[in-house]
Amino acid sequence: MESESTSSSPPIPGKPSDAEAPKAIASQKDNSAPAQDTSKSPASAISSWAKTLNFPQPVAPGQQGSAFGDAGASSFSRFATGLGLPFTSKASEANDRAGGSSLTGQSGVFESITKGLIDTSLNAVKAVQVKARHAVSQNKRRYQEGGFDLDMTYITENIIAMGFPAGDMSSGFFGYVEGFYRNHMEEVIKFFETHHQGKYKVYNLCSERLYDASLFGGKVASFPFDDHNCPPIHLIKLFCLSAYAWLKEDILNVVVVHCKAGMARTGLMICSLLMFLKFFPTAEECINYYNQKRCIDGKALILPSQIRYVKYFERILTQFGGEAPPGRRCMLRGFRFHKCSSWIRPSITISSHSGILFSTKKHPKTKDLMPEDFWIRTQRKGIMVFALPGEPGLTELAGDFKIYFHDRQGDFYCWLNTSMMENRLILDASELDGFDKRKLPSPGFQVEIVMVDYDGSVPVKSKADGAAKGKDPRQRNVSSSSEGTKANLNKNKVSGGQNRGDDVFSDSEGEEGTPSSTRSQTSTSQTAAASVDSSSQKEQIANLTRNAEQLSLRTSEPKTDASEIKSETVERAALPNLGSSDIKAIAADASVFSFGDDEDYESE
Repeated sequence: MESESTSSSPPIPGKPSDAEAPKAIASQKDNSAPAQDTSKSPASAISSWAKTLNFPQPVAPGQQGSAFGDAGASSFSRFATGLGLPFTSKASEANDRAGGSSLTGQSGVFESITKGLIDTSLNAVKAVQVKARHAVSQNKRRYQEGGFDLDMTYITENIIAMGFPAGDMSSGFFGYVEGFYRNHMEEVIKFFETHHQGKYKVYNLCSERLYDASLFGGKVASFPFDDHNCPPIHLIKLFCLSAYAWLKEDILNVVVVHCKAGMARTGLMICSLLMFLKFFPTAEECINYYNQKRCIDGKALILPSQIRYVKYFERILTQFGGEAPPGRRCMLRGFRFHKCSSWIRPSITISSHSGILFSTKKHPKTKDLMPEDFWIRTQRKGIMVFALPGEPGLTELAGDFKIYFHDRQGDFYCWLNTSMMENRLILDASELDGFDKRKLPSPGFQVEIVMVDYDGSVPVKSKADGAAKGKDPRQRNVSSSSEGTKANLNKNKVSGGQNRGDDVFSDSEGEEGTPSSTRSQTSTSQTAAASVDSSSQKEQIANLTRNAEQLSLRTSEPKTDASEIKSETVERAALPNLGSSDIKAIAADASVFSFGDDEDYESE
């Protein structure tokens, strides 16, 4: 059976028999012999050749990247690998072994370069920051010892002035950003914890910046008032008492005072404290000492109003027993500009620490007028007057108040206190805040401020009423009414409305100074009234009184008197651009009021 099955199995095409296999193997090894028997079929030859081929296997993306990204591999090696040939060169093996170490070396170099760039950038930023801080501190002395560079000055061993400690989010966004160019909170805390640990107390004078008091261990007191302004006068005393109480607890205690820049507001309070602690007897000495200590050029506390308040505090200590007097009630009557150039015509705002009290931009008589319209030009050259005729005054004042003049050539202002000044005060240009920064100079310029005592109930008397005091009631009426009428008519005839009165308000009852022209008019009218019979006298009194009321109050009744019509006609011709009834009333009433010092000016 075996022989039958063996003999009956058909031969496999292309497969050599057992007898032929050794010959085929021998023929493959023998290079000189033919590779194949020509008698064999082409299919068997192709099959044998295909078994010797090695097709390339799929390469992972990472491996492919590393293979093609290896700069050390030869081009022939990459070609052979692409064909799937088992070709390996010594160079490629060496590159494969060095691949890991080269990547590690490259990453180390990259880290070194990155670190160098970061360090260089940080140093550049720090250099810019230092320059910015020095530029912001300007002329102020800085503390540059022990690795610290702070906008800070020791005024005395126990009193320190510094700029605002910024850079903390508790100060708000702008306070955080300001940490780039102002004292940084972390550096300030580090300084005090290093030199005065547990022995310092910080006084913040900023009304616009606050911070978390816990950053300084809770040793923070706030006495806020606005930048470029003055504090309530009683706040100075409270600050001095608080600082004195802290200093006397321990001889090593220090007070740290700052505002935003650490210069003007800080100087006002520190100079007051130096006087309170009796370092110097006068305000002038305290200011000079502080200026030299705080700034290189000695220009720290230079704002006139702030200097004025240091001098106010000197008077409180010497004249009022250390207690700030209560605010004296006054009525602000008006202003007079001396040696006033033609380009100074400001609008006015009067305010206190509680808010705005008066504004020409909001008052019914002036809100629709330009500043050139409500400033009254007088007959004397260079004198301009502002007031509100027909009213007791601009506004009632008590204590601290601020007068702000808004002018297109530059604003200027001043802070005053009614209890520390007289009813009449003249300020030079050097005593007005911001006047030195105006675009156009005005040499010799002065501002006169006129007030009267006011109790809220007694009306302010005009000069006409005071001049007629003590006379017969009928003669008094004739005198006052004829005086007002003649003054208005003469004013309109002579000046044509350009010189619309002088000395607009009166702060006396008439005894202080009546002009010679007014006295002559009064005596003439009195003589005329005495010579008139009783019947005509009554009629004359009524007519003159009615005319005076119509001129001063500008009622809407039709005008029937000839002199009245003439006066109003002249006014309209002289003021073509001022059509409102308010400016007409001001121009008409201006001459019937006076500051009460005409004799003084005439004598000059």
